[in-house]
Parts: sequence; C-alpha cells; structure tokens
Amino acid sequence: MLKMAQVLLIFCLAGATHALYKQWIPDTNYENKTNWDKGDVPCGSDRVQFSSQRKVSVFVETTHAVQEMMLPMDGEIILNSGAGFYVFSGQDPDCGAGVRTKFKDSESLHWYNPALWQAAATLKDLQDGHFLFSVHEESVPCQQDDVIFKALSSFRVDTSSSQTTIPVKSVSVLGKVFDSRLEFSEYLSSGSGQLQFHGSSAVTAGNPSCGDPTGCDCGNSVNHERICSAVTCGSLSCKKPLLAVGHCCEVCGAIVTIRYTDGFNLQNYRERIRHLFLSLPQYKSIQLGMSKVLKPERLMGIIPLGSSPEIQVVILDGETGKLSETLAQDMIKDVKSHGSILGITRADIQTASEPGNSAGTVVGAVFGVLIMITLIVIVVVLIRKGVVQMPPMPPMPSMPSMPSLNRFRRSTNVGDLNGEIDRGFDNPIFDKPDMLNNIPGTDSIFMTQTGVHFVNPAYDENETDFTI
Repeated sequence: MLKMAQVLLIFCLAGATHALYKQWIPDTNYENKTNWDKGDVPCGSDRVQFSSQRKVSVFVETTHAVQEMMLPMDGEIILNSGAGFYVFSGQDPDCGAGVRTKFKDSESLHWYNPALWQAAATLKDLQDGHFLFSVHEESVPCQQDDVIFKALSSFRVDTSSSQTTIPVKSVSVLGKVFDSRLEFSEYLSSGSGQLQFHGSSAVTAGNPSCGDPTGCDCGNSVNHERICSAVTCGSLSCKKPLLAVGHCCEVCGAIVTIRYTDGFNLQNYRERIRHLFLSLPQYKSIQLGMSKVLKPERLMGIIPLGSSPEIQVVILDGETGKLSETLAQDMIKDVKSHGSILGITRADIQTASEPGNSAGTVVGAVFGVLIMITLIVIVVVLIRKGVVQMPPMPPMPSMPSMPSLNRFRRSTNVGDLNGEIDRGFDNPIFDKPDMLNNIPGTDSIFMTQTGVHFVNPAYDENETDFTI
C-alpha cells in the first residue's frame, strides 16, 4: 500500500506541461565585468570605448562616472530606471590613475552553442539555480520550449543555421513575453530587435506546446553538426564510453532506454525519479537528462530502417560511472516493481564500466538474415507466377568457331578401306589363315569374323571355348 501511495503521490505532484525553460547566459550589460577587456567595470578615472564598427545593445542598470566615452556608429544604450552617466571632474580617488577600457565584441555568440544556455523545469527552478542536464541537442531551445532572456539585461546572439526559421513556444525579452509569431516578428524588426538578434535564421514564437504526454522530439537533430562544432570533448577514463542519442561526446556513466505504452507520462516520470532518487544524499552529484528521442534503426547495423521513439535517460556522475550505474540499477528495479502502473513495458541499461551485452546484436543479426531470406523467397515466387518479370537477358556474344577435326587427322594417308592396308609387319598366323592347318596342335583353333576361338584341353569335357 505504501508503494502504491508513493506512485499516486508522484502523479499528483507533476503538472501537465512538457516544455522546459531555456535561458540565455551571456549578456551585454555594462555592469558585467566579463564584458570589458580589463576585467573590471569602468570607474570615474577611466576612458570608455565601444568599437565604432560593431553593433551592440548595452543595458545599464545604475549610474556610472567616466572621464570620456566613445560610442559605436550603430548601437543603443538601454537605461534602467534611475541609471545614467556623468563625467567625473579630475581623478576619482577610488579609481586610481585610470585606463582606457574597451567593451568586448559579442558577434561570435551563437544560438546553437549548448554551453550558452541553462535549462530548468519551472521558472522558480530557473531563478533558484536548479538547472537540468540535457544532451547537447536539447541544451539548445527545442521547438516546444520557452526561451528566456534575463529581464534586466540586453544581449546579441547570432541565429544563423541551415534553416530559415527557428521555431519556439515563446520568447521573453526585457521582461516581456512574446508567444505570438506576428508580435515577435514586429519586435525583431524594431531597432532593439535588429541589434539583439542577427544572422540568417529568424526566431519565431507561437509554436504549439507538446501535446503528447509521452513527450515530443526536440527537433534539433537537423542542426546536430552545427551544435557539435561548438563542443570540445574531454578525455575519458572508463572502460567502455557511451554515446547517447543527441549528444556530441562519449561519456562515462549509464544510459537507460525505456519502451512505453500510451499510458506513459514523461513529465510524471521525470518528477518521480527526482523525488525518489535524486533527492537522496548519495545521488547529490548525479546529472540526469531524460527525454524522448528518435533512435535510428539499422538492419544488421548497416541498412537504415528508419527510427523508433523511446525514452532515453542519460546518467552522469563526473567520474568513471560507477555511481551512475548504481542509480540505473535502482531505476530498473523500480520499473520491475511499478512498470505496469507507469506505462513502461521494457527498460534496458548500458554502462561504461563493463562491455555491454551482445545478445541484442546477435538477435538483430539473425533477424536481419531471416528478413533477407524471406525477401528472396517472395521475389522468386512472384517471378514464377509472372507478377514480376525478369528483364530480358542481353544476347550472348558469339563463340569463336571450333577448328575442324580435319586439322587433327594424321598425315598418314589411310586410303580406301578396300585398298591395300599397311599392317606394319607380317603375322604368319593371322595374315595367312590357311597356315593354321599345317601347324601341329592348332586343329582346335578356329577363326571367325567375330574373333579367334580355341578349345582349352583342360576343360574339354565341358566344351568350354574362349574367345579372343
């Protein structure tokens, strides 16, 4: 009863949404010291310089003193309420002698760089810093996600990709949420929109949220190469590194793949794992990413057969994967106990500590061979019934004529059979049959057309004769 109550409690805790919140990390804020080449926010004795040839949108939260400021040819400074600049007369005692400091270039910050995004299940988690781990493709906003640019912040992002549009559910800029395609398109055409978003692809808001309780595909697989080009993979120490679907690098850890029924709910299951396992002290260091993926299927590992949806759970512990394997085994036990209630029909595990089981590969190979044999039999039957006709065979090339046997005749002139025949040497017995009567002991030898016959005196009583 207690286990049943736990299951029902988890289902009640989860909401109906399947979208995540993806927040852009970089900014072009004046108060962010990482945006300045000297590593500090300019003070009253400093001379501030923005590149004249670069477009930039800078957000200023408070008031600042400077000695001088060089502004860009095309840019904007967004002032928060009560913010501004003033020129400090003389040397600021809290600033020192002062330096010339330059605002860094933000042109190279790309939308499809997974390191520049943070993900959370709720806005509260986003504010509290409870971020989710995802594979690289899903670290970038998916087509059903809500995109967040910090409220008191500005930015500049390159949205170039191989597609003309980047669909998302909604976009929040400077605290305003855009969930309409038309409304956000108007913002992109504004002066601020053109300075904040640039590139060959246009971000579009208003994409519908995921209506499938089992989850939806992220939609970033078409930009996999672009995403991975921004990722640097580190060295690994595990025995058998794993490569998850949608990830750019092999990892040390564990992967659990789940097959499910229509009764499965991805968000509920994510919350269940979070409350039952990730809240435990021993799993505090675990990173876990869970999502629906389209796993490619290949016949005998070679011939593409399309893809099938499954739930992929990637578990990392930052080390060799031993702790990840332990958590994966706990999840498998939970599936065995409550899988029918959760809508899970099967769960498989891959670990980086030991080589995986090859049984699945063997079964797949045997199944592939059987399919090939079946196809061959079907084709043969269709051909015999005339449903499928074989293409006409091309004419065979003419064979070279065989040499005449006359060439192989002996040069000796055989002549007419009625003529004189050269017998090589004279046999006084066979050449002159009349001589047999004159030779003693030859009275029992007879010559006929079929051969020479003689009587054997040892078997004379049986009148046995032999033919030569």
